[in-house]
Amino acid sequence: MIAATEGELAPLRASVDGPEIVALPGSDGAWRGRIAGRPLVLAVSGVGTVAAATTVAALAAHVAPSAVLVTGIAGAYVGAFVPVGVAVAAASEHDLDAGVLGRNEQVSLATIALPRGEGPDGPIFEHLPTDPGWRSVLARACGTVALPFATSDAISGDLDVAAARAARSGAAIESMEGVGAALACARLGLPFGELRGVSNVAGVRDKAAWDVPAALRAATRALRIALAAGPDPGPATPGT
Repeated sequence: MIAATEGELAPLRASVDGPEIVALPGSDGAWRGRIAGRPLVLAVSGVGTVAAATTVAALAAHVAPSAVLVTGIAGAYVGAFVPVGVAVAAASEHDLDAGVLGRNEQVSLATIALPRGEGPDGPIFEHLPTDPGWRSVLARACGTVALPFATSDAISGDLDVAAARAARSGAAIESMEGVGAALACARLGLPFGELRGVSNVAGVRDKAAWDVPAALRAATRALRIALAAGPDPGPATPGT
C-alpha cells in the first residue's frame, strides 16, 4: 500500500497490528504489519508519478508484493458529481501529461505509435485499467461503482483546466501519483488497485473548501473492509 505522504497513510497505519519499520530504498518511510490478518507493507512514496513508480520498483525488489494498492486524497471533477468526503475506487488510470501537445489540443501517443509497455489488452499508451479483482472488492468497500481516475504532476489550478482535463480523459477523479504506480505495476506484472478519499473539487485551490479529515476517514474505512475481504478470485488476479 503506498501513499504520497505520511499523513495520508497515518490513519491506516494506526489500524496495523504490530507495525515494524521496513528499510525501503527511495521511500520516505515504510512499515510492515497486518490488518485483519492480512500481511501488508505501508510505504510513503513522495509526491508525483516518478516517486510513485520508484516506490513500486523498490517494493517489487525488496518486498515481492502480491499486489500494489495506492491510496490518499484526491480531487473530483465537477461533472463527475462525486461529493467531498467519500471514498472512490479506480476503474482505470489516465496519464494527463502523456501524449502529443499542440497549441490547441493534446492527442494520444497512439497517434505516433509510441507505446509505453504491453498490457493484457495490447499496447499501453495513456490509459491503464486497474486489476479487476481488486477493482471489484475496493468498489464494494466504497459502496459505489469504480470510476476512471487521471493523474498529472501538475494538478488542476482552476476549474477551467479541470473541466478541459475531464473532457479529454473521461476521468472523474484527479491526483498526482496513480498512473506512475499503475505503469510500474503493468511493466512488472503486478496487480494494481487504487482507492482514494475525495477531499476537494478538482481545480478549487482554496483549502477552506477542502475536507481532508473526512476524505481520509472514508478511505481508511473502505480500505479496512477491502483488506479483510481480499480481491475477488479470477484468472486475471494472482493469489494474495
